[in-house]
Amino acid sequence: MDLILRNGTVVTHAEEFIADIGIEGGKIKQIGQELGPAGKEIDVGGKYLFPGGVDAHTHVDFELMGKRTIDDFHSSTVQAACGGVTTVIDYVFPAPGQSLIAAVESWKAKAKDKTVIDYGLHPTLFKPDDQMLQEMGDLVAEGHTSFKIFMTGLGEFDEYAPQYVQAMNMAGKLGALTNIHCEDQCCISYITMQLEKAGKSNVKHFPDSRPRIAEGLAAHRACALARVADAPIYLVHLSCKESMDELNDARAKGQTVYGETRPIYLHLDRERFNSKVDPERYVGWPPLREADQMDVLWQALDSDVLQTVATDHVGWSMEQKKEETTVDALQPGMSNLETVMPMLYSEGIGKGRMTRKRFVEVISTNPAKIFGLYPQKGTIAIGSDADIVVFDPKKDVTIRHEDMHSNQDWELHEGFEVTGWPVMTLSRGEIIVDNGKVLAQPGRGKMLRRRKFGEL
Repeated sequence: MDLILRNGTVVTHAEEFIADIGIEGGKIKQIGQELGPAGKEIDVGGKYLFPGGVDAHTHVDFELMGKRTIDDFHSSTVQAACGGVTTVIDYVFPAPGQSLIAAVESWKAKAKDKTVIDYGLHPTLFKPDDQMLQEMGDLVAEGHTSFKIFMTGLGEFDEYAPQYVQAMNMAGKLGALTNIHCEDQCCISYITMQLEKAGKSNVKHFPDSRPRIAEGLAAHRACALARVADAPIYLVHLSCKESMDELNDARAKGQTVYGETRPIYLHLDRERFNSKVDPERYVGWPPLREADQMDVLWQALDSDVLQTVATDHVGWSMEQKKEETTVDALQPGMSNLETVMPMLYSEGIGKGRMTRKRFVEVISTNPAKIFGLYPQKGTIAIGSDADIVVFDPKKDVTIRHEDMHSNQDWELHEGFEVTGWPVMTLSRGEIIVDNGKVLAQPGRGKMLRRRKFGEL
């Protein structure tokens, strides 16, 4: 064998036990006691061995609202690797007039020679037409088995709603999943006008401009339209009780509906917008909610109302974040790939909100299963890719921008103290990060062909 990790505590979504892991040719070959021999052996006693994180929602290198991200496929995937994430699935945004297939090819070109971990792609649908529906079949055949829809003005959803429902139906027939951004544009636009009239359109009032009812209303509509389309759906970055209620109601009707939340909604609340120092850093779609909604989301994760945690990672400079000043023009998003796993561990397991097995489930196994990568990814099992995180549960870290690997000139969680941190990350058996030192060569990551959708 090439490598043996000795005496670690293996944690999967189903079990936890002390064992050696033998790795050969990038795959897990053996799991047991006193394995050997191997070309290299590492004692990881006292450490947890988790499957590498699978982040199913990233925007590592794209343009939005006239701005290009400051991170790219290299800096973003280095952050991921340092934080224990070994797979990302990135959203492809076609340029105006560009075909879906051409957009996917442009994303592959951006990733080539840069990415240090494996990646998949979700093509995004804008104003679906007959050509796009035909391309969906070609893309599914190539292993891109999920598509994104925005219910906001970005996707002109209200203007093209019948075509989007047709696309959802097509995705279902093809064995693909439709990922939906749930915010109601009518609600947002009306409230934004009212805020402008009242002179309350600055960043402090950003959460008011996109209220919980806008998310709940869109989630209700998404689930109802999915029922019309007879299609499975995955609702991204949910932030509040209103959406949890819609997930439960849809499942009670027999629908296949999955829910994702995002680290910012678990760790931060809307009071951050009263900060005197750069409150623009907290802007995201949807916005931060009231503090009690954090407890709602933790409970939803623990009880399987929500199935996954994903970052919605996107890197901007502070200059980009502060360029616009009104609620309808503020730049959404933040870098989050390096901190998602340790913060979820520290705040989740460390504070008794979830078990280690559930941690593995929401950060790795469930996204791998939902998006057609399991058991290649998302578990520690014989024959699986040797994507493994050696995690020190006792390591105390204060998050500092100077220690992070994003090209951002700021850190969202500056000063946040966590207990538990990755000390080694393996991707397909290769040690790509060792005690914070990045060993991976740019371009070693591979694009993943994903299987058709299969229910959990």
